[in-house]
Parts: sequence; structure tokens; C-alpha cells
Amino acid sequence: MPRVSVWLVRLSLVHLALGATLGAVLLVGKGVAVPAWIWILRPLHVEILLFGFVIQLAFGVAWWILPRTPERMPTRLPWVAGLLLNAGLWTVGLVPLAGWPGEISLLARVLQAVALVAFARSIWPRIRSFRG
Repeated sequence: MPRVSVWLVRLSLVHLALGATLGAVLLVGKGVAVPAWIWILRPLHVEILLFGFVIQLAFGVAWWILPRTPERMPTRLPWVAGLLLNAGLWTVGLVPLAGWPGEISLLARVLQAVALVAFARSIWPRIRSFRG
């Protein structure tokens, strides 16, 4: 398994554990009296599970499983995509906690979009037809 895939999959599993833990805390908050501020963690929970686990796992598995071309594939772009995805994820998730303005959330979404484009650009040469 390529090194970039290993790190993307490992990091996605870390995000799964964090997201599940946050979800458990939120679920306990429905049955037990907890401070009201705990619900501000819900957007972070969603971000961690959707982008940190699902999208990042898809990145890691796609880089690993798609056929490689005979020439050596540069791996800089998937690393950059993973970094941008995580930067955007944590920025969007921490905006409500830190009280940052909404424009920072928009900037973080742009980072995530750039990460998607960068990853798509990195795997595009590896996508081939079944007969080709």
C-alpha cells in the first residue's frame, strides 16, 4: 500500500474515533442533564465524520486501488489534498467554538473544494477504461 494511502486511511480512522466519541457525548446529552454549550460540538461532529472519515477514507482507498501507470506517479498532490482537506475540516468545525466570523468558514470550504480538485487531478491519469 502506498505511503500516502496508509496515512490517509489511518487519519480517517482517527477521525472516526473522534467523531464517534463526540457523537456519544451528544447522545448522552439527550438523556442526562449536561451543559447547554455541549450542543455547539454538533457541527464539529458532522465535519469530522463526513470529511475526516468518509472523504479521507475514499481518498486513501482510491489512491491505493486505482491502477498505476508504468511511469512513476508523483505523490505530492495527494499529500497536499489531504493537508488541505484536514485544514478545511478543522477550521469549519472550530468556527462555532472559537467564535470566528462566518467568512472564515467560507474560506475553509474553499480549502476543502481545492483539496477535492487537487485529488481529482492527481488520480485522473490513473482512470482507464476496462478495455484500455
